Amino acid sequence: MKKISTRKLTCNITDIEKEESRKITQLKNLAKSDSLDSGEVGELGKMISKKKTILVEKIYRTAHPRAKEELFYKLSDGRWKSNNPTFVANSREELVEKLYDYFFSHTFEEVYLEWVDMRISHGVKSNKTIQEDLSMLRNVFKNEPIFDMQIAEIKKKDIKYMYERWTGQGLITRKAFVNRKSALNGVFIYAAENEYIPFNFIPSIGTSELKFKEPNHYNKALHLDEREKLLNHLKTVEPDGYSLAIQLALYSTFRVGELRAIRYEDVNGNILTIKHQLVEESLFSVDMTHLKVKKTPRHINEKLPKGNAHYSVRDIYLVPEAVEIIKKAHEINPDGEYLFMCHGRTINNDTFNERLRKYCNDAGVPYKSSHKLRFTVASTLKAAGVETAYLQKTLGHSNRAMTEHYINETVEEPKNIENQLMNALSIC
Repeated sequence: MKKISTRKLTCNITDIEKEESRKITQLKNLAKSDSLDSGEVGELGKMISKKKTILVEKIYRTAHPRAKEELFYKLSDGRWKSNNPTFVANSREELVEKLYDYFFSHTFEEVYLEWVDMRISHGVKSNKTIQEDLSMLRNVFKNEPIFDMQIAEIKKKDIKYMYERWTGQGLITRKAFVNRKSALNGVFIYAAENEYIPFNFIPSIGTSELKFKEPNHYNKALHLDEREKLLNHLKTVEPDGYSLAIQLALYSTFRVGELRAIRYEDVNGNILTIKHQLVEESLFSVDMTHLKVKKTPRHINEKLPKGNAHYSVRDIYLVPEAVEIIKKAHEINPDGEYLFMCHGRTINNDTFNERLRKYCNDAGVPYKSSHKLRFTVASTLKAAGVETAYLQKTLGHSNRAMTEHYINETVEEPKNIENQLMNALSIC
């Protein structure tokens, strides 16, 4: 992986100079032509080298107006060096190549990391999204030919072939493909805005003929009898911050971050006001000099609940069993900052799910993650006839479509199914 100096230039590269660089690229492409003989290729190489030298010296001199006639330094060991940006090379020609790449060449990897760095510095995306962006680069794009290519040299056919490799005869789901394409589109938008490429062609690439893997259709919610078995088992477990928090999660539509942030004073009788969430975050920064990502250790932040605060800050009605769970949690942790704590620390997501998995196994029910408990309660309420408008409110959603995604899980097998089929289909 090449190392480059910081891209903070003390000069501006003009549109005329960018056009000159594009002409050099055209000459480089011409030199690859099979129709040219070795002599013609050699002449083109000399022309390209000369044009690069003229262009680099012109740009470098605008950044160093007081430089001597010889812009670069010849070191005692015979190597050549430039300052700001600083490069060292075995020959002057090699130094010019390095500077030219610095001014005009941008690999897909570099541009991807610049795009991520921009999203971090502007605060436009959550740390979770940034982590997903970096994971996409590491686990998907790093294995592709475009990874080391200059972004200006990537063509539609390169992207189309990549799409076809990804999907094959149904290797990934449509959702996975859309996530990858969305990141790719973001990078190319950024590249176009910074004039690394003339325009973003990603949206124009057809995908209608691609074949996708069917998503696994599994029930995201516990059935009514499974929820009951799990609750009955939890009543036999020694109460602590985790076991009680899991019980409460089976009685209402909390996000786990909201559950972690509950304070006893948030409860007024049988009404709990959701005001905050606790999230564990790492801060990211991108070192463009060495193309590395730095990550701080995770720390806990208290924030407004996820989503639009107008909807996510809300009152939740508590059934009597839920009120009793809250009272018990306060009894065993009367002085804690938060209602659910264990050994003086707030409960965390990983341990919550580890405990939940153990309790599900012990109770003999399929494991559902903390987020799926939210599906369970929402779908249970819907099956009992609770109106969707109320469910949207108690879930903290700003739109009905998201709520319907949560409440369409099967929590109860249909009764008298044979009679229903007979009545519907029989012609006797």
